[in-house]
Amino acid sequence: MPNATALDDVLVALASPVRRRIFEILFAGEARVADIGRAVSVGGEDLEKHIALLETAGLVTRLRRRDGDALTGHPVPLNEAASWINTNRELWAMRVQLPDARLASLGHDQTPERPSVHDRRIDQKPRRTRTSGPRSGR
Repeated sequence: MPNATALDDVLVALASPVRRRIFEILFAGEARVADIGRAVSVGGEDLEKHIALLETAGLVTRLRRRDGDALTGHPVPLNEAASWINTNRELWAMRVQLPDARLASLGHDQTPERPSVHDRRIDQKPRRTRTSGPRSGR
């Protein structure tokens, strides 16, 4: 099972479309922070907060340069999230299959049939029966 703190950090970092876009930009390689800010239309403190969350998750590293800081991406922490997601996807898939397996073990070869939507008359109002003859009290 993945380290819970590392998993949480990665999932939080990837929860924002801005941070996902920053990470995608880094697929092409190292990029200057100023260029990234322009590409995602975010600057100043807001950009720094996004970068800090990516750094905490280990998804990026800041490189201090004379001509301005740059970032480089690190995909390895994605393995923690991918492992957790794949394990849970498999568990849920097994859980979905369990009712069918239980029914089969009880001797039922199929899940019970439910009436189709077309068999039900949910869009029709119940018919009122009319009494024959004139109404009294008129």
